[in-house]
Amino acid sequence: MMRAAGVFLAAALCLTAAPARANESEEGYAPPGATLSAPRAHPDWPCLASLLQQIVDDDERARGVNVLHVGRVVSKHDDRDDFVRVYWPQRRALLLVSMNRAGCADPNHRYDSAALGWYRTKARIDLDSDVVPTAADINGSTYLVSRPWVDATIAECTQHGTALKLRRSPRRSDDADAD
Repeated sequence: MMRAAGVFLAAALCLTAAPARANESEEGYAPPGATLSAPRAHPDWPCLASLLQQIVDDDERARGVNVLHVGRVVSKHDDRDDFVRVYWPQRRALLLVSMNRAGCADPNHRYDSAALGWYRTKARIDLDSDVVPTAADINGSTYLVSRPWVDATIAECTQHGTALKLRRSPRRSDDADAD
């Protein structure tokens, strides 16, 4: 019970730590005044890499090698949490992931289906359905983003980020959601 509460708290922090998606269309990859750093140098990298592996494992359509392009870490001095954006070309998606500035608590932590669901829906931008031509076309939506923002984010992730090659792991018999 306590672990589940921690996962939902972490998910809530992700929502508050990452900027509103509608605002992202106007700001580019990072908001003004933010600093960018290499994802592998961040103290939370082990947990981020583990989470991304679990996201790939959770996706039934992830076949073969999946290359996730992890953009540089965005840090704002007035915010507690850092975040990254991850381009996943095989799934035609961008993932929005909050990172813990204090570092990785447990890289072996296994997320349950509800926590991974956050990355299936709320923290995922589907490049085929959630993208509109311009910021004006967003019209107050909380989930749509503009094509210029998407293009800038993909360019950042592929040109300045870190490529992480992952395959789906064989199903473990001790997974929380195993039948």
